[in-house]
Amino acid sequence: MQMPRFAKSALTAAIATGAMVVFAAGPAQASQDVTVHVLQCPLDYCATAGYGWFHADPLGDTPGDALKACDLHSDGYSIKAWLYNRDTGKVIRTASTAGHTANYCTGWQTGDLPEQTPIWVDVCKMDGATKHECAYGAEGWS
Repeated sequence: MQMPRFAKSALTAAIATGAMVVFAAGPAQASQDVTVHVLQCPLDYCATAGYGWFHADPLGDTPGDALKACDLHSDGYSIKAWLYNRDTGKVIRTASTAGHTANYCTGWQTGDLPEQTPIWVDVCKMDGATKHECAYGAEGWS
């Protein structure tokens, strides 16, 4: 059975349109800041001991692709934040309040990242090199 000419044209157009959809790139992810809070204790209703903050894009005096850690509670622990490349699992940079008393935030730890780098932030209360309460994983993009 022979296909009518208009049906062949419609079929060709549909195949071409489908190919464009399959091969078109997906929309780029917008850069995304990430803030991760770690609690004073392992219970959900405890107050925030501190946090780590990844800032994706520069804004005024705040640099982009930057990480800081803040210790909000005088408990003898420091706060450490890790910024990871989500695809490779490698640490990009860290920020730590070790050696400072509470109500302290580190300066921004900076370095340019390629746009749309998938990142991950973890934050822990630290006693020297020992991790205590931790908040694992919040994702974003540079």
